[in-house]
Amino acid sequence: MPTLTDRFIPVPDAAERHSIVISAPRDRVWDAVTRPDSLDLRPVVALRNVAVRLSGGRPPRVAPAFTRLAEDPEREVVLGLIGQWWRLGHAESSGAIADGDGFRAFDRPGYAKGTLSFLLDEADEGRIRLVTETRVVATSEDARRAFMRYWLVIRLGSGLIRRLMLAGIRARATHHP
Repeated sequence: MPTLTDRFIPVPDAAERHSIVISAPRDRVWDAVTRPDSLDLRPVVALRNVAVRLSGGRPPRVAPAFTRLAEDPEREVVLGLIGQWWRLGHAESSGAIADGDGFRAFDRPGYAKGTLSFLLDEADEGRIRLVTETRVVATSEDARRAFMRYWLVIRLGSGLIRRLMLAGIRARATHHP
């Protein structure tokens, strides 16, 4: 069955997928996924800023923010980001994207477009399989080559971050006040 993510990056240059089974009702898992603090990327940004400084670059004043591209309530949400992540502290601004249409239309060479999605599937009685998928596609061949070199270096860390996100979402969904 096609997902909302397929509307934005049907054929990615790079992708990874992780999942976790959560013993909680769908609405609680959805609430945990869509809470504003569910994507706490401060530790990642701090680590990246150290790498930027070591490479002689200047960290951005404001961390890049994901834009909500699409949502099927209590089933799937897709977030998007455009950047030159491999250019540690030397990236040009792509400008903000307002929505899914802006994300799809963006084709300026030298960038990559990435999605981060969360999909809720039934696992069995009272349990939800939460799947997160990251997809990236470059807007030009030069950007693709640069991104793929960067991906080789960061892929394991990216996977760890996704698994930590899933564990945090599970903790929030199963926490009983």
